[in-house]
Amino acid sequence: MNRKKIIMFGGVPRAGKTTLAVKLVKSGKGFSKISGDYLNGAVRDTNTNKFEYFKFILEGIIREAEVYGINSIFDYCSYDFSLEDIEKLPFKDKLDMYFFGFPDISPEEIKNNICHYAEPTDWIYNVDDNRREFASKRIYGFNIKLKEWCKQHNYRFVNTGVGEERNIALNSLYDEIIEKWG
Repeated sequence: MNRKKIIMFGGVPRAGKTTLAVKLVKSGKGFSKISGDYLNGAVRDTNTNKFEYFKFILEGIIREAEVYGINSIFDYCSYDFSLEDIEKLPFKDKLDMYFFGFPDISPEEIKNNICHYAEPTDWIYNVDDNRREFASKRIYGFNIKLKEWCKQHNYRFVNTGVGEERNIALNSLYDEIIEKWG
């Protein structure tokens, strides 16, 4: 049986999850992309249990892969679906999971880089410097936590870095995924 591609990209904001997912969709290898960020936005101000919500979405993705042969990439910010929740998923063995971050970059470097590469549609583009400072420190702390968590639970952590280092890391992972699933 040909195992279908069910890939999950999690990690910190601006680490390259969406960039890589879009590149894989455009590869012609039969991927579709589902944005956890948009799904999270739909339930952000509700009483919906995020774990149960994302679990339901992922179950649907798996079912479509198994029944219809649809290959999907689910990309989300790890703030929205906790690391601890990953361990509760009864079907995690059906997901090819990658977690993205850049733990070797200081909060100031994070702020400079995410602002430098921000597009007008990015949240960081439209907030004041105090909010950028807060976000950069939060991203920095979560980078450290994510890397350690991946090490503890034997998950793939991809250190994407920033700038050209990020492009190299994403291109390398792209090649690896295409070779693995091609």
